[in-house]
Amino acid sequence: MGRRKVTHQLISDNATRRVTFRKRKHGLLKKLKELTILCGLRACAIIYSDYEEGPEVWPNRKEVRVLLNRFRALPVEKQTKFMMDQKDLMNRMIQDAKKRLEKEQMHSRAMELGLIASSNDIRDADYSEDLVKAADVVEKKIKVIRERIKAVESGAAILMIE
Repeated sequence: MGRRKVTHQLISDNATRRVTFRKRKHGLLKKLKELTILCGLRACAIIYSDYEEGPEVWPNRKEVRVLLNRFRALPVEKQTKFMMDQKDLMNRMIQDAKKRLEKEQMHSRAMELGLIASSNDIRDADYSEDLVKAADVVEKKIKVIRERIKAVESGAAILMIE
């Protein structure tokens, strides 16, 4: 039986919202337990809800205190190293998109120069700056190919990176 698409918005019916909360909380805690067992790490959860008096903690209050004290003992830089707000996330996504765009533009330009060179139109215009960029791309490709050849000759596993 397939699942239907869920729209993420506030559930208006209070009883349905409570049941959904209970089921999703159970699933979240189950995944957290699996993560701690399978990966051998320590984790905790603190869940506040309108349906319970005070917070619910997992696995127990003592373990949560130990982990929070351990976290607080870290320098502020390490505590916040992987924390992001919406603005940070958007900036990272924009930077990644710009890098992909730049790489695609470089690839497209190299392909275009290859077509120009193959049709002998290269003598008709000044492509010196573009040719320098294309030569850089070609040199990088040659370096990657040489590294792969060395890896094959040494019997190492080949890692395909594009």
